[in-house]
Amino acid sequence: MGFMRRVAVVVACVPVLVLAGCGDDEPAEPVELPSLSPSAPVSPSASESVGVEELPASEVEPEEFVRAWVEAYNAATLNGDTTRMRAMSAEGCVTCASLAESYFEIYDAGGSITVNAGEPVEVSELHLEPGTTELEAQVSAGLHFNSGKTVESAGAEPVAFQESDLAWDFYLAVVDGHWRITDIGI
Repeated sequence: MGFMRRVAVVVACVPVLVLAGCGDDEPAEPVELPSLSPSAPVSPSASESVGVEELPASEVEPEEFVRAWVEAYNAATLNGDTTRMRAMSAEGCVTCASLAESYFEIYDAGGSITVNAGEPVEVSELHLEPGTTELEAQVSAGLHFNSGKTVESAGAEPVAFQESDLAWDFYLAVVDGHWRITDIGI
């Protein structure tokens, strides 16, 4: 784990440590903050401050990466910000680019997408397919799409969409040391 990430973890924990000492109880024992030396044990799992797309592929399971991509897809669906979704997709992923562009165009034209309940897409299952290597992977995903409506541009009539369950196949490869989606079989 990099030095800056360790610093971020310590800084994030300081308010919790301070609040833990507040109250009318007896004075608490002094709290020793963890060392920032390279030997300090810190969990390598992805945190909210560092996305899985920034971690080396060796620290991220392909299924975890796909789940994070779906989270980025959900955010793009609800607010039109496709930045993270695009960052997690390889340059040549035509399906990824098409999905991102469609959301960008809707929001750029003053449109919106609303979902009746929950997240736009919920992952019901993930399965790592045989043949996965350290450099390439295929993850089959069962996805539940919730119902809602799309307004394609400012002033346009809403178009309802129904909930559905679909299976998507995500193809991943290591690009510059990080997992990236290279194609999606929809």
